[in-house]
Order: sequence, then structure tokens, then C-alpha cells
Amino acid sequence: MNDIARIYRAEILRAVLGGNPPPTKAHDLTRLNQIAEHLAECEEAQTILRAKGHGRAGMSFVDIARSVPENVKQILRDIFKTKPAPVGSDISEAHEPWKAS
Repeated sequence: MNDIARIYRAEILRAVLGGNPPPTKAHDLTRLNQIAEHLAECEEAQTILRAKGHGRAGMSFVDIARSVPENVKQILRDIFKTKPAPVGSDISEAHEPWKAS
């Protein structure tokens, strides 16, 4: 369990039991840890999505997830689609700057 999950666990315990109870007061500490870890993962995922430019400040995690384009692979293919090579003049017609005139 990482530090953020521990913070969530402590917040849940305080919200339910009041004060500053030890984790041993929880009836099912394993399940409480799972919930806290899930919340920490959601926060990390939200941070990653925001860093990649999805969503805006103040948006919920669900709204940010909905703002991610559905077909990212196709969008990237369209952006980086190779363009046909330009048809240039014949090499014999090209200017040769290294020759003396």
C-alpha cells in the first residue's frame, strides 16, 4: 500500500469512526485497504490523464475519462499519415553548388 492509499484509509476511518482511530478498529481491514488503494489508483489515473492534456481543472475523474477520444489509434494514424513524396525535377537538372561556374 502506498502513502496516498494510507491517507485515504485514515480519512475513511476518521469519517466512519470519528477522531483518530487506529486501523485495527476497522472490522475488515483487508477490504478497507482495497478501497483505499482503489481510490489512490483513481487519483493517479486522473493525474496522468490531466498531464496528457485531457479534461480541465475541476472535472471529475469520470468526466475526464469521457473526454479521452475513443479511437486514439485512428486519430494518431490520421495525424501522422505519411504524405506521398513530392515529385522533384530530374537530378541532372539540379543545381550543383559545389561546382565552379
